[in-house]
Amino acid sequence: MGHGFLNIIALMLIAVCSVAVFKRMQLPPILAYLFAGVLAGPQLLGLYSHPQEMHLLAEVGIVFLLFSLGLEFSLPKLLAMRSLVFGVGFGQMALTTGVFTLIPYLFGIPLSAAVIIGGALALSSTAIVIKQANEMGILNNRRTQLAISILLFQDLAVVPFLIAIPLLAQSGENSIALALGGALLKGIFVVALLMSIGKWVLPWVFREVAKTRTDELFVLTTILIALLAGGLTYYFGLSMALGAFLAGMMLGESQYKYQLEADIRPFRDILMGLFFITVGMQLDLTVLWDELFTIVFGVIGLMACKVVLVRICAAMVKSDSLDAWSAGFKLCQIGEFSFVIAALATTHEVLSNQQSSLIVSMGVISMALTPWLMTNSLA
Repeated sequence: MGHGFLNIIALMLIAVCSVAVFKRMQLPPILAYLFAGVLAGPQLLGLYSHPQEMHLLAEVGIVFLLFSLGLEFSLPKLLAMRSLVFGVGFGQMALTTGVFTLIPYLFGIPLSAAVIIGGALALSSTAIVIKQANEMGILNNRRTQLAISILLFQDLAVVPFLIAIPLLAQSGENSIALALGGALLKGIFVVALLMSIGKWVLPWVFREVAKTRTDELFVLTTILIALLAGGLTYYFGLSMALGAFLAGMMLGESQYKYQLEADIRPFRDILMGLFFITVGMQLDLTVLWDELFTIVFGVIGLMACKVVLVRICAAMVKSDSLDAWSAGFKLCQIGEFSFVIAALATTHEVLSNQQSSLIVSMGVISMALTPWLMTNSLA
């Protein structure tokens, strides 16, 4: 107990000092959290030899982040963006997965592993993009909305990969179509259920809570709703972040929108910092050093390809050229769900430990470069 408490204090001290130093250097706090994670992780100070210990709290941070994002949206706004979400989003996911599947397959990697690698590399980081856009004050501009549309589809696209991995390990490609069909039906049911609850039940809940005039009860109810929505989608095999986003979106049309946003912000910011610290802890410095050439050129090639592929997909729905390039720069990193896919694929022996470590190393570096790219490119 005492040892764990000292580790928490040491981690907070490292995080505070890192953020202060990086702010003085005019660098984004995200980079400070990543640095703090590398420093506190198993490779250096070893405060936490198993970063998975903090994974749950970090995931709650993503839930609160997506709940806050949902509050910024409304159902009519989302429907108005459907051509972007399902047009550009689907195009980006399909095209990028195809390209990054073909490359390892041509180098002799089995098709099942190549597909998982392609899917993992196609995803981008919702957490990085939204947090950095929020800090820059560009969350609601047209270019960021295009990027967010693609990210929303990516959150949906994670599900088929999580379902396919165990099936690839057990029986190859034979039963995947059936399982994915079932997952699609489940997804439609859960989304419809959440939207119904959000429209008919949640407004009544918050009206009753507001009548008590108790701030603590309002805050606790807000946290509970965000977690329940995430838990419901997780139970049905979908992303927790998707459920939280839908709950936030339905409440975004209510009169309590701004109070909800203010109540959730402190929890969101603290837990999001913890999320980025856990990402930094996953960087394997041994693999980074041994495969430095491969990782550096891999990151450069990956980010350049993703920028171009997003530009191509956005052009298909006649998006403005500068908007498309801007979205490409925002989405050129590897996402947090890529780590989940890589870890699950390694557990089921679809990917080797070496392949998984390379994905994580490239992911952490590409995430670290994203705030700088967003600040110094087309906002």
